[in-house]
Amino acid sequence: MWKSLASAAALLLVAKPALAETWHVMGATPAELLLMETDTRFVHSNGDVSVWTSSVKVGEKDEPVVKARWEVSCNGDPRIRPQMVIWFDGDLKSKDTWMAKAKEPFQPVVPGSRGELTWEYACGKKAWPISVSGSFGDVTGAYANALAKLVNATDEEQVEAK
Repeated sequence: MWKSLASAAALLLVAKPALAETWHVMGATPAELLLMETDTRFVHSNGDVSVWTSSVKVGEKDEPVVKARWEVSCNGDPRIRPQMVIWFDGDLKSKDTWMAKAKEPFQPVVPGSRGELTWEYACGKKAWPISVSGSFGDVTGAYANALAKLVNATDEEQVEAK
C-alpha cells in the first residue's frame, strides 16, 4: 500500500513541474517551436535521463500545445521512449493525457527527428541557444504570441510582394 501511495505521489510531482521552470528552445520554424524544460530533468541510476518537452504550433486551433515526458538513453546507441503526453487547447487547459501503462520499449532515434533533438539536448550533446525562465503557461504563451506575429508578418510580406 505504501509503495502505491509513494508511486502516486511521485507521479504527481513528475506530472506538475515547478512553477519557476527553465525552458530552452530546441528548434523552431515559423509555424512551430520545440522546447525542453530542464529544472525537472531526472537522471536515472543507469544513466538514462527523463525530461519534459513541449511543441507550440501557430495556427492550430484545437491542440496548439503538446507537452511530453521522455526517457532518453544516453549510453550506447541513441534511444528514446515516451512516458507521458498531455495535449492542451488554445487557453492552455489540459484536454487529454496519455500515460505509458508499463515501460514502453525504447525506440531508436531517427536522424533529423524531434527525438534526435530531444536526445542531443537531454544528454548534453548540444548547447542551449536560448533559455527562458517562468511558468509553463507564461513561457508557452509568450512564444506562441511571438510565433503568431512572425507568421503574420511573413504572410503580410508575401501579400505586399504580389
